[in-house]
Amino acid sequence: MTDNYKRTKEWLKLAFPNIERTIKNVIEKDYPISVYFIQLSIEQLLKGLIFFSGLQFKKTHEPSKILEKIKSDKNYEISEDFLNKIKTIALLAKDIEAEGTLTRYGDIIEGKLIYPEERYGEKECKKYLNDLYEILRNIYEIFKNFKDFESECKIMINFLERIEKLI
Repeated sequence: MTDNYKRTKEWLKLAFPNIERTIKNVIEKDYPISVYFIQLSIEQLLKGLIFFSGLQFKKTHEPSKILEKIKSDKNYEISEDFLNKIKTIALLAKDIEAEGTLTRYGDIIEGKLIYPEERYGEKECKKYLNDLYEILRNIYEIFKNFKDFESECKIMINFLERIEKLI
């Protein structure tokens, strides 16, 4: 197994428990913490996809920017289907990435601290949960034909089925 495949698997292994936490907290209607785990799992999924794509990266909380570079790099030969999936994934991730630390610490507006509990209700959570679902579905579509990722794909299918019932 190549180093990039190994790194991809490591990032997926980091993301999967956070997806599990997301599902658990959505069921419990704890929407602010659900949004936090959605953000964390999307970031980890994208970092796995970056390694899968043969790239390396330094620390970042905006992996969609790295994926966007793939689509503009003329030296990078990829299929149109793969490119379209990467574009979709990067676009979907931008919304939750833009939240930055708000999912953890809230925001100060007009001198008042707005807590994550005040910012992220069911509506916002379901929007981001849908984004996670679409990102995960696209990643599954990329990995499903690679035998090395058979067990990860089974886990992804399970998550997709469970998330679909929540959105």
